[in-house]
Amino acid sequence: MVPAAVIPTVPHPLPGPVELRIEGACARLRLTAPERRNALDAATVQALLTAVRTAERTPGCRAAVLSASGPVFCSGLDLAAATADAGQPADIADRMWEVLTALATGPLVTAAVVTGRVTGGGVGLVSACDLVFAGPDASFRLTEALLGLVPATVLPFLTARIGERAAFRAALLAEDIDSATAGALGLADTVTDRPEQHVRHLLLALRRTARPDAAAELKRCRNLLRATPEDYPGHARRLLTDSLADPAVHARVAALREEGLLP
Repeated sequence: MVPAAVIPTVPHPLPGPVELRIEGACARLRLTAPERRNALDAATVQALLTAVRTAERTPGCRAAVLSASGPVFCSGLDLAAATADAGQPADIADRMWEVLTALATGPLVTAAVVTGRVTGGGVGLVSACDLVFAGPDASFRLTEALLGLVPATVLPFLTARIGERAAFRAALLAEDIDSATAGALGLADTVTDRPEQHVRHLLLALRRTARPDAAAELKRCRNLLRATPEDYPGHARRLLTDSLADPAVHARVAALREEGLLP
C-alpha cells in the first residue's frame, strides 16, 4: 500500500495572540490567549483579520476553521483596554466589522469549533461563520446589556443565523444558551462530542465539489439575499463609542473586573 501524501503545515506569524496554520485546503485559526479568556483587544482583532485575509490569498485554500485555547472560546471585547483608550473603541468596531464580514461573506467556507464558553463579541465571531460545530459543554451569552452596552456590531450576524426574534431576546435578556438550546436555535449547526470529525467531513465535501468556486458562489447568492444597510456599520460604531464614554459604563466595568468577572 502506498502511504498517503503528507501535506505540510505552514505557520504564519501574526500581530496578535492568534495562531494561523495552513494545511492544504484548510486554514486553522486559533485564539491563543486563554489567560485573558481570549478577549478581543485591538491586536487580537487585527490578527484575526490578517489571518483571514492571508488564508483567502493562499492558493488552494478553501476553508478557514476557527478554534480557541482554554476553557473560554472568547469573552468578547476587552473592555479594560477599550475604556482605557478613548480612540480604541472606534478602531476595534471598524476592524471587528471587517472580520465578521470576511468570515460571513468572503470566498472561504468558514467554521467555528466551540468547546467552551462564548460571550459578547465572541458570539459574533461564531455567528459569522458558515458552520458551527459545538461541543456538549459549549455555552453562549450576549452580556452587553449587563454592562449598559448594545451588541450592535454582532446583531446582524446573529440575526442572520437564528432569526430576528431569537437574536433580540438573546441581546435583551442576556441569558445563557447551553449547547442543546444553541443547536435548537441554529446558533450551532451540530452539537457533538467529536467536532473535529465534522470538520473532516466538511473538507471532504469541499473536495468532492465539481467546481472549486461553487461554495464561494453559493455564499455570494446568500449575501445578496441578506444585505445589511450601508450606513449600519457607522451606526454600530457610534453606539459603542458613545456607550464606552459613559462614566456609568466605566464604573460597571471596573466593578465587574474587581469581582473577577471580566479579564
